[in-house]
Amino acid sequence: MPAYTADTVALLAYLVDALPERADRVFAEAEAGETVVQTPTTAVAETLYSVSRDKDVRGITLQGTPERAREALLDTGPVTVSAGDDELVEFAAVVDEFSIHDAMVVASHRAAETDAIVTSDGAVGDAGYETVWD
Repeated sequence: MPAYTADTVALLAYLVDALPERADRVFAEAEAGETVVQTPTTAVAETLYSVSRDKDVRGITLQGTPERAREALLDTGPVTVSAGDDELVEFAAVVDEFSIHDAMVVASHRAAETDAIVTSDGAVGDAGYETVWD
């Protein structure tokens, strides 16, 4: 089954139903049980933090509580959290190349050997990792 790693930007855009076409297709396939969308714990934490601050995402103001966002992503939504020693091993290998956020996403992707990273972050693609967005 295809698998993808999502970053914070993707999770936030999913919550406000503002993903671009290709990224939206990945999440729709995950909702249908046809693919897996996983994310590192740090991306979930960043997402919940943003929700707690009523941040705008693609011109849409986030609504609700961090708990409701967590439920929408993880309990009733298509996202699973990745965690483990393998991620930390990969993080140590890439931390010098990226910000903490990007390094965790790339480490999660590498540890789980997902097909691509759902992100709008050009630094990840520029580093040679397959990305999905527009």
